[in-house]
Amino acid sequence: MLYSIIVSAGLENLAREELSERFSDTGHLKILERKPQRLLFQYTGNPRELLSLRTAEHLFLILKQLPKMTRSRSSLAALSGSLARFNFKEMFECCRQVGIRVRKRTPFRVTSRLSGKRNFRRVDLQRVVEQALLKRGWYLNSANSALDVWAEVHGDDGYISVKLSGNDMAQRPYKHAHIPASLKPTLAYSMARLSRPHPEDVFLDAMCGAGTILLERALIKRYRYLIGGDVSADALDATVANFGRKHQPRQFFHWDARSLPLGSNTVDKIVCNLPFGETIGNVSQLTNLYRQCLREYERVLKPRGRMVLLTSQDALLDDELKQRRSLRVAQKLTVDVRGMRARMSVICPKTR
Repeated sequence: MLYSIIVSAGLENLAREELSERFSDTGHLKILERKPQRLLFQYTGNPRELLSLRTAEHLFLILKQLPKMTRSRSSLAALSGSLARFNFKEMFECCRQVGIRVRKRTPFRVTSRLSGKRNFRRVDLQRVVEQALLKRGWYLNSANSALDVWAEVHGDDGYISVKLSGNDMAQRPYKHAHIPASLKPTLAYSMARLSRPHPEDVFLDAMCGAGTILLERALIKRYRYLIGGDVSADALDATVANFGRKHQPRQFFHWDARSLPLGSNTVDKIVCNLPFGETIGNVSQLTNLYRQCLREYERVLKPRGRMVLLTSQDALLDDELKQRRSLRVAQKLTVDVRGMRARMSVICPKTR
């Protein structure tokens, strides 16, 4: 069966690594293509297992891949004819395996996406797919559909897919409490992954917000201790609510990250979403904040520790890192955060 996952821009390589790490050894996986924000792959195992991927926001079963979509409306006719001849038996079985209830007369809705110049509109693409499925005895019900069918044309590629994932794949069921500008769980997971998790980690997020980074780290593998803190009492309340009684041992602090009540060389990993974008004050204030936080992070980090910091103010962060000659940037990853270009920086102490 042919599948695709959708990821945030910039996470494509991490998603490929996660897929390979999780499923390559099973013999069920073959990755076919990596495209912007999308990976295509063949998988012969139970599709329910794919729903546990943590870099992915959506999982799709691809019914038809049309690699030669032209600008002409004749492409729509070819697509319609292809769906008319399609055998949906395997699709129904796949849907049942992930818990989607389907039957011969299936309620459905169609979501269409279109990019590039065409001689047809997005709504034309949607209607062609709807008509083809109506002719098979399905019926439209956008409010209470069993199947969420996606019709997409990007460049020369067309896809007719069924969405297999629910909202929990991207949003996570642990997110009971939210705060403004809270980090996406998929980004938080990616940052925790870049820290190279180890079972003996003392793991710190000194600006923990709603606790998303800490929770994603807790769900990856064992750790020695989780430490979170924030200057906002409301943020700490959200962290406590999202953790509940799970994931021990851990401790949360109401503090200022510029002055951490932690001993020197006591933390293995620091992963933090630094203030930026709409949350920042003026540049001078932000410069001072970054400088003082980096001083504290460097102090509490062990000599073989590792930091992963996220910010859109990457030039400012680079300038501050140049002043700290005992730190080096080991890796940079440009990502999309709420429509804004940002960067994950992996930072390590220089070996002496």
